[in-house]
Amino acid sequence: MTEITTLQPHDPLPDGPAIVLMRRFEEEDPIRPMIELIVIHKNQSEETSRLLTETGEPLDWDTAQAQAQTLAREAGIHQVYHVDRTAGAREREIAEHGGDRSVAMDTLADDDLEEGVTGSDMRDMKLNEAPRKF
Repeated sequence: MTEITTLQPHDPLPDGPAIVLMRRFEEEDPIRPMIELIVIHKNQSEETSRLLTETGEPLDWDTAQAQAQTLAREAGIHQVYHVDRTAGAREREIAEHGGDRSVAMDTLADDDLEEGVTGSDMRDMKLNEAPRKF
């Protein structure tokens, strides 16, 4: 029988070979959840597929889990990982505000002062004050 291991919302994905069932938000609709099936091969390459019904709606979790377990059995993998990327505190807060990612932005920082990095973009860094071409 295939064992189910639940990962925490921000845990890294396991090394391959592995089957991961991931619930996350749609990229184009940031409050609409979707389910992805991720197959991680031994060489760490990945195959990702969105699990949808015939009408284009996300599969329910139980059906998606059954598909993941079947795939794992066929591949000789004895463990399926579940991760709900929508369950983190920040993600719940964003969903409660209609997908607005600017909510509580004062808690986020793009600076890494230990490394001397400021800003979210390498163009923000003043490495040696030399002009750069982009």
